[in-house]
Amino acid sequence: MRKYIFTTIVLIYACYSVYGQITTNEEPVSFRANVSNLRISERSNKILPSLDMNKIKKEDIDDESNGVPPRFGYPHEVNYNMDNSGEWADLQDGGRIWRLSISCPDALSINLLYDKFWIPEGAKFFIYSNDHKHSIGAFTSANNNGERNDLQGFATGLVYSDQITLEYYCPQEVKENGVISIAYAVHGYRYILMDDEYEKAGYGQSGNCNININCTQGANWQNEKKAVAMILVNGIRLCTGSLVNTTANDNRPLFLTANHCLGGYDAVSNNSPNLNWWSFYWNYESPTCANAVPPILSTSGAKLVANNSISDFALLDLSGSNSDPRFRADITTYYLGWDCSGSPGVGGVGIHHPEGDIMKISVYSITPTSTDYLSNTVNASENYWRITWSAGTTEGVSSGSPLLNNNKRIIGQLKGGLASCSYINDPDWYGKFSVSWTGNGASDYRRRLNYWLDPLGTNPTTHNGVPLYLPTISISGPTSVTAGSGNQYYAYPYNYSIPAITSYEWVVSPSYNTQLYDYGSWVSIYFNDVNTYRVSCRATNSIGKTGQWADLYVDAHYHSPSPAYPNPVDNILNVDVGSTAGEKGQNLTYDLRLYSATGNMMRQISNSGCGTVQIDVSNLPDGIYFLHIYDGINGVPEVQQIIVKH
Repeated sequence: MRKYIFTTIVLIYACYSVYGQITTNEEPVSFRANVSNLRISERSNKILPSLDMNKIKKEDIDDESNGVPPRFGYPHEVNYNMDNSGEWADLQDGGRIWRLSISCPDALSINLLYDKFWIPEGAKFFIYSNDHKHSIGAFTSANNNGERNDLQGFATGLVYSDQITLEYYCPQEVKENGVISIAYAVHGYRYILMDDEYEKAGYGQSGNCNININCTQGANWQNEKKAVAMILVNGIRLCTGSLVNTTANDNRPLFLTANHCLGGYDAVSNNSPNLNWWSFYWNYESPTCANAVPPILSTSGAKLVANNSISDFALLDLSGSNSDPRFRADITTYYLGWDCSGSPGVGGVGIHHPEGDIMKISVYSITPTSTDYLSNTVNASENYWRITWSAGTTEGVSSGSPLLNNNKRIIGQLKGGLASCSYINDPDWYGKFSVSWTGNGASDYRRRLNYWLDPLGTNPTTHNGVPLYLPTISISGPTSVTAGSGNQYYAYPYNYSIPAITSYEWVVSPSYNTQLYDYGSWVSIYFNDVNTYRVSCRATNSIGKTGQWADLYVDAHYHSPSPAYPNPVDNILNVDVGSTAGEKGQNLTYDLRLYSATGNMMRQISNSGCGTVQIDVSNLPDGIYFLHIYDGINGVPEVQQIIVKH
């Protein structure tokens, strides 16, 4: 099927704030409770009109001709809420459930858009097919956007059935009433986003010449694919786009797609609007070259920060706990590099979701030519790259997807073209990244990319991509320790992670004849044997990402401890060096050094002979310190952790 994409029309749906599909993934309460069936009544069972598919197909053909992103579902405008629809039932545990059935005759799926949505803490909300084969939920207070006195909207994902039931469970102890108000019920008439919870395959909608991203052609593009997502536009249409890197290399979730996917929204005239009914589906790919059903991993919500029809680009900001894919522990992301030089290079790939299918890759081996859109006339000053594919193709929903050169940098995003499996040698056109960089000389920062992607102001012509930064640490502490029966060693990490680290995992190897006491951000280890040990640590941050192990080797020796006291200490720290000197039968010259947790030496005292050395810590800040005791014989110090607490 040929695609012509060159204009936009305004989508006519209201916008509300929505959350990604963060759920508890549990069975609905009614599945295991003794609850009577819903009554057959207009209040409890809503039956929406059947679709005139001849009319729908004509509208879709017209949409394609007018450059509107492909549609998979038709939105029925409704006004269903907990006051005017559904019915309540009492449960044996003292709780209550509210249920409402919605039917869309012959629908392949149903998804819902809400104008008001709020769940009190402890309550749960589910949606499931009436045959109980597919369910989503529970949605909880974690999904609320706003407070009870500031109700906001929401969107829930697809349930694959033509009859669904909404179920709100209120335990006996929950006294506040929830709010569920549905503005649109979307009748799906094309299969998209199938997951492994349902029996139908979630692939095969695109032409058979398309190539799965994990086939041989995608082997060298395994990082770059993690930047690409399919977009569910306002709950009914589809496009593709990708995360792009900034010169700050800061993992800021800026997302490039096509201007014509916006459906009439504009960063300037609409004052950087929120695209609150947009959802983004990440890592939607078969794990192998063969077709297989992937899991559904989504985020929702975006803000339009820049766009320009000259090169057909749109840049979205996905910042926020529900829209930023970094905040989903099960989503792996990458931030693509780019080339704004205006030189395309030779060869590269496109990565995309044709017809809403699992991720595909298309390969070209030529030098893209500079032309106007849908033109074959070469002109270096034009705004589009014209390319033909040597393997694969693009189709509807590929719009907005990145064109990458062989240096793995974006040089454009797809506007449209003539290529398909039926017209394999016909060209496609991508808006030039180099034109989008300056917005063709635009003065308004909302019409160009350089303002957003070059926050450091370095004005490079190329910039490389980066992965999601995992929690990074290094372990601090001495590389050797005096150890014998009951001797103690301390290890602590330096934290280089954004977002902040929330937990650490520690391991000592070999573990026999040792005891490890984990205090979260540091550990104490008792060595009962002479050996060379490896202390290892790794960290997990606040968005659930776990980093690599960091190692520190410790060469343990026999040596008797000289404990300092009191510990914790608020004034004077006493260090008994007499016992060690007596054991050795000689007076030793001691060098005592007190270090902060960041490695700065805060105190140093030398002592010749036996007795007790006093260290004044009265004016040191509260915190963890490390006392190093050198005896003038052993080359390594005895180390003791000291806690200063006033």
